[in-house]
Formats: sequence, C-alpha cells, structure tokens
Amino acid sequence: MLKLVAVDTDKVLGTIELTEAGELTGSSPDIQNMIDTMASSRRASPQEAFEGLTFWSNGYVKVVPAEG
Repeated sequence: MLKLVAVDTDKVLGTIELTEAGELTGSSPDIQNMIDTMASSRRASPQEAFEGLTFWSNGYVKVVPAEG
C-alpha cells in the first residue's frame, strides 16, 4: 500500500493499493482518477503503475510506501 501525502504538511490525503487480484485502487474518486489517468497515459499495467507511483512527487503531493 502507498500513501498520498501533502508535501507542505505531511498530511495523508489517501492511499493507493495494488490488490491481490492485480487491480490498482485509490481510497477516493479523485485518487482513483489520478492513478487511472497516469496508468493510461503511460500505457502501464497496474503493477507498472504501482511501481511508477512509488516515491513519485509533483512538488505538492508525494507518494510513499505505507508503514507496516
């Protein structure tokens, strides 16, 4: 599982998960839309998209592994 975190406050905005069924899911519709758009534009499989999002940042938000 990954966490989407605000860079300036370190507030967790949501999560991204690669399910055992191989689906990439976001914890909110906005996060789901973001990951669907990124995966589609890169023509990435769910696994590739998950790996590509790990440690990604746009300067406003960052994606980091969830602890535990």
